[in-house]
Amino acid sequence: MYISTRSGERLTASQAILKGLSSDGGLFLPESIEKLNLTPDFFEKNYCEVAKAVFKIFLDDFTEEEIDFAISSAYDKINFRERFVGIKHFDKVSFLELFHGPTLAFKDMALTILPFLIDVSKKKNGVDKKSLILVATSGDTGGAALSSFIKSGKFDTVVLYPDGGVSEIQEKQMLYYTDDRTKAFAVKGNFDDCQTFVKEIFSRYNQKDVLLSSANSINIGRLIPQVIYYVYSYCQMRKTGKLKDGEKFNVCVPTGNFGDIFAGYLAREIGVPIEKFICASNKNNVLTDFFKTGLYDKNREFYKSNSPAMDILVSSNLERLVYLATGRNGAKVAEYMQDLSKTGKYQISDSEREFLKDFDGGCSTEEETIKAIGKCYKELNYLIDPHTAVAYDVYNKIEKNGLQTLIVSTASPYKFPFTVTKALSLTEKASEVELIKDISAYTGVPVPFGIKKLMYSKKPTVLKTKEQIESIVNYENLKVEISVPCSSANLGVAFDGAGVSFALYNTFGFEASDCDQVEGFGGKNFDNNLVLKAYKKLFELSGKEYVPVKITLKKCSVPSSSGLGSSATCIVAGVMAANYMLKNIYDRDYLLSVMTMIEGHPDNLAPAFLGGLTFSYLNGEKVISRKVEINKNLKFYAIIPSATTSTKSAREIIPETCSVKDAVHNLSRALNLEHAFKVGDVKLIKDVFDDKLHQPYRFPLISGGEKVKAILEENGYAVAISGAGPSLLAVGNKSGAEKLNLGVIDGVKWKVKFLKVCDKGALLR
Repeated sequence: MYISTRSGERLTASQAILKGLSSDGGLFLPESIEKLNLTPDFFEKNYCEVAKAVFKIFLDDFTEEEIDFAISSAYDKINFRERFVGIKHFDKVSFLELFHGPTLAFKDMALTILPFLIDVSKKKNGVDKKSLILVATSGDTGGAALSSFIKSGKFDTVVLYPDGGVSEIQEKQMLYYTDDRTKAFAVKGNFDDCQTFVKEIFSRYNQKDVLLSSANSINIGRLIPQVIYYVYSYCQMRKTGKLKDGEKFNVCVPTGNFGDIFAGYLAREIGVPIEKFICASNKNNVLTDFFKTGLYDKNREFYKSNSPAMDILVSSNLERLVYLATGRNGAKVAEYMQDLSKTGKYQISDSEREFLKDFDGGCSTEEETIKAIGKCYKELNYLIDPHTAVAYDVYNKIEKNGLQTLIVSTASPYKFPFTVTKALSLTEKASEVELIKDISAYTGVPVPFGIKKLMYSKKPTVLKTKEQIESIVNYENLKVEISVPCSSANLGVAFDGAGVSFALYNTFGFEASDCDQVEGFGGKNFDNNLVLKAYKKLFELSGKEYVPVKITLKKCSVPSSSGLGSSATCIVAGVMAANYMLKNIYDRDYLLSVMTMIEGHPDNLAPAFLGGLTFSYLNGEKVISRKVEINKNLKFYAIIPSATTSTKSAREIIPETCSVKDAVHNLSRALNLEHAFKVGDVKLIKDVFDDKLHQPYRFPLISGGEKVKAILEENGYAVAISGAGPSLLAVGNKSGAEKLNLGVIDGVKWKVKFLKVCDKGALLR
């Protein structure tokens, strides 16, 4: 069972994960903790096996199957492409690398699994409310939370970060992982302002049909997974002989909110032989002073430093350690926290300070941090980020006890290129992208995949006031704009099975109204408006009170009957808008199934909704979909005629049966479709596009279509009909198709338009 640090409130692990904070604002801690059986056999366990052993201790009401589900869902090759953690040993110091996850920071180790722990906890407790995750971040937590919850697709997530208080790469990372349900907002102020605001929202949140949770380490579902890597590190040090039987070691942790170092303390409680905890701070050294004097005093100047994730003056997780120091006296802790709230400080007793004797604190200035990066690279040929450098600098300053010290390396150095560039005395440039290239060229350290994909991302900062954020998390603003990209389906032989999304958008506005209205659709029949039909369908299936809506077509880059998924844009927008009005109660899988129910097949819908190259099919009422990689060298063009064709006639012209020979022809080529687009082999794509089941019948409906195809193929492009037609899709490895000047062929004017692949799918603003 778990108990509040401020009262006697007791909950199971799953209940504590769902609640986050206790009713009195306290944090949850286990009432008692078992020990691991750290035998030589245990040291042979891999990361997932260690995780299971740790979770069995702390997740008291989870079954073994539920733990296995969470571990296998989070700790996979998608999140951790090469490894879970790395350990680099140098004489008396080792570095625990916790930056091999999707956002290259230690937060990934816990946040990748948190959505699945919450999902299991909801089911265990019969909670069918929608979930809203609210997060304050000083940098890395935000990106890791958004990355994890966007993958799950079952949560609304709002991340708040201080405007100008994170690195450019950190902000790019947060914005990269935003979509219709995951949001990152900049807030005027510092991290403490963001965190205080989040706590205020938790304290007064009253949306009865919404479950509000946190992804910060105040939630034990975020804290407990961080214990795992301390246990795993000890196993590795024993396995490699770095530590002998009975030998202890120190840990040195760059610390802001105190969660990571407290996880190390919990690791000691379950049997890991840690002797000393070295709490390393930057110039916001409130923790250093606390461990030296016993006085926690946040009444000091707040600094924005070159280790921004540690720019914190209110270290929330320290409350858990103080609770233990008081002998689990909740009333005493509540008094301390009240003093902190009212006066900005509190003083612990001498006996409580004695409890903390195994903790030591030190701090590093910005100049010392830069020197530490240079020193580490020069002496150890090892590149570290500024937060790890703070820990390395503090480690070099403190009194040594002769034991091996494990420094927790919390982030990739490529997340902070300006600071690393200064440390290496490289030429400073305005662009972080250019600096990253220079650092890699100088050191030979490869740029991680997680950084490469961000380097040219250009999503703008979204600055919000506290009032605007309150409106968003309370679902008060029933007004939304949705942009849906075009999609080309029926890719070659993948009839109704595959489609690709392109950045050519139809944009719709939705606003709650007294009655249903449509605007901007021309003279089309109101009753047959496909967007409104899709909107109504989700409400009908939900059984919830209908919200009348005004729908406005704001931009139409995908005209009707163009063969570029115009109907899909309408259906996707309508269903997404209805889900928004319903407070996002449904996950992506269900929404895609509803969309398919309306359209009849998912080939255009899946890419328009999810983005990229998507394979999908119906399994009963459920849509199974999978996004796959597209080679970046491929160039796509829409070849759009002035004439239109009827979708009905395009469907009716296809024979109801086909020969075995034609079926085998298509199936054999369908197997190569994914591979062809992944490697970018145009010759193979042309072969894949050699369809026998629908395109031979549909081409005669397109005036001049065969002639246009021949011209494009002569110029090195693979060509297929886009969707049901009449537009064509041309794919090649070279630019310039628009220069072919097709003009008028068989009385039809042809326009060539370059298409950029849209990887994100539909956008909700």
